[in-house]
Amino acid sequence: MDLKLLQALGTALFIGALVGTERSKHQQSEGFAGLRTFILFAELGAVLGWLSVTLGSHALFATGLVCVTIVVAAAYVVQKRSREDTSGTTTEIAAIVVYVLGGMSMTGYATLSVALGIATAALLATKEALHQGVRRISHVELLATLRLLFASFIVLPLLPQRTIDPLGVINPHKLWLLVILISALSMVGYIAVRALGAARGVLVTGFFGGIVSSTAATLTFARQSRETEGAANALVAGTLISWTVMFLRVIVLVALLRWSLLPKAIGPLMLLGLVGGGLCIWALRRAHGAAGTALLPREASFSNPFKLMSAIKFALVFAAILGAAKLVERHAPGGGLYWLSVIAGSTDVDALVLSISEIGRNDVAMDLMLVRSILIAAVANTIFKFGLAAFLGTKELLRLLMPATLVMAAVGLGLIAFVR
Repeated sequence: MDLKLLQALGTALFIGALVGTERSKHQQSEGFAGLRTFILFAELGAVLGWLSVTLGSHALFATGLVCVTIVVAAAYVVQKRSREDTSGTTTEIAAIVVYVLGGMSMTGYATLSVALGIATAALLATKEALHQGVRRISHVELLATLRLLFASFIVLPLLPQRTIDPLGVINPHKLWLLVILISALSMVGYIAVRALGAARGVLVTGFFGGIVSSTAATLTFARQSRETEGAANALVAGTLISWTVMFLRVIVLVALLRWSLLPKAIGPLMLLGLVGGGLCIWALRRAHGAAGTALLPREASFSNPFKLMSAIKFALVFAAILGAAKLVERHAPGGGLYWLSVIAGSTDVDALVLSISEIGRNDVAMDLMLVRSILIAAVANTIFKFGLAAFLGTKELLRLLMPATLVMAAVGLGLIAFVR
């Protein structure tokens, strides 16, 4: 007896037993097919698959598939007429899938058929969790996800993978790919905030808010300071956490976009992150010692991170900065790039990092200049966010946030001077 043939047959029976067990548990013997029926479907698929291979024709297996489909369809119709509460065709579709997987196991795809069988059983067993998850998805979030997928798998392949401008810097395919990268990172942060809940504490809110947008998180906490009394220390902690995450996010971008900059950039950025983390701990201790609470009384609001127009605006800003950076590289190397970092970095560090990562490849001196530019942008962005918080927040928030901002700015400027 062929051992491989027996193993393949055993695989088919295992798949039928696995899915059949799940269906038996779910239906409680009320469905048309239980454990034994599913094993028989798998066995039928295995036998007909083996005969099709042996005879060199797939007609026999295809005929069996048609017969199985007719049987499960007839069973559904009979069950529908006898029981008015019958709904859905999940079990019937699962029976057809088991038949096909049984045939696959006998035609050289045993490993794939087992994997698909396990995935099928898991999908069937997680019905309630999947339905609850779907119910929690709002229409806006669904549209945002579809737009991200549309941008990734439909728009991106259509864009030319070559430069189209006189400066030779605008590559539509690469430009849109970077937009998708930023949007995907923002979506991850948004989902985390939705899943965990912003009001569980400033640690979670500030961390994931910083992933979505540290500027948006700063604005949220500043507005919250005018609506919540006695929580200024907690809101300062949340703000500082989001700023700290910004430094870590820049490290990730540098590692992904230009690895040669990472050895020089990671030390200063990590040190800024550690300083920010220390200031967060200081603010949290003050919050716990104050009359207020470290938990936010109400949820902070974060808008959905992926909107098509927002992505297009980001692409335009990125393209403008990239072109400006190229002109600066040609006509005003050195100081011009630093001024560009101050102006562009104050509003969007990500766009600045993405833009200058394309400048001066394989040039040690230029790499050093770019690292300094990134640090300048990070410091400028920190000062800009403090200005927003001071303008929109309370005087108490301003008083508590100012020392931390001065410390971070001083450390950042000192690191810029010592980068070698």
